[in-house]
Amino acid sequence: MKSLLLACLSLLLLTSCAPTVSQLVTLKSDNLKSDPRQGFVYDNDTLRLSYQFFAERGLIHFAIENKLNKPLYVDWKRSSFIIGQNKLDYWYDVANINLYGTAYTSTYGRYFRNSSSGYGSFSLNGTVRKDNAIDYIPPGTKLERDQFILVPGNALSLPGQFTVAKVPSTVPDEKKPADVQVYHYTTTDSPLTFRNYLTLGTDKDFNHEIVIDSKFWAADVQVMARKQFLGNAYEFEANEPGTVGSRTLPYYRPDAFFINYTPESANSMSSSPR
Repeated sequence: MKSLLLACLSLLLLTSCAPTVSQLVTLKSDNLKSDPRQGFVYDNDTLRLSYQFFAERGLIHFAIENKLNKPLYVDWKRSSFIIGQNKLDYWYDVANINLYGTAYTSTYGRYFRNSSSGYGSFSLNGTVRKDNAIDYIPPGTKLERDQFILVPGNALSLPGQFTVAKVPSTVPDEKKPADVQVYHYTTTDSPLTFRNYLTLGTDKDFNHEIVIDSKFWAADVQVMARKQFLGNAYEFEANEPGTVGSRTLPYYRPDAFFINYTPESANSMSSSPR
């Protein structure tokens, strides 16, 4: 009986702590073209640079394709992810550093992708891997990288007024329309602005340098019940958390990302979409 009570209590706690609301954040760019299959694209005779963001809290995934018949070089020492006015470098001249308890951790460390593999990983023990300062991309190949996340903390704070759209429910057997709160922003009032600054070259000494400064902002935010965001995957996700592929979600789009969260107070919960 004691074991049963503990199991029920654990289930109740998990249920009460589970995210109930989703924010779908759609991005726009000042200087890149939006592509429904690729996300955002910068394309010329030398290279093709594409971005995709659709992951929880916004993972910056980009690929650089070399169109030349000779190697293309990337200087990570002079490449940065810039969130607001904070600069986070893609490369550090260290092998291992202890970042816990430092200003770096609170300001920058939380933006690193929490992974033990990949480029420049920032792990829970405060270790930054020392990767190549300069990478080369052979002709006809591409280099992919995903090192930073956009919103490491709570849900985005959304200034301004919203409208309420009634949209068809994505949840099976629910005929009642779902309420979705919709916010629109410009570059000047957006709650999220960021840049990805890359330095490339057509020779290893970077005598012929290419600088690409990709600029983005959150242009539209939709706030909805999490079950509306998950759609057909809602019941499956409830039984097998983390097993639903993002591309199967009804709101999937590579130029957007999502945040799942639970409102902090009863008042905010009462005003949340259902």
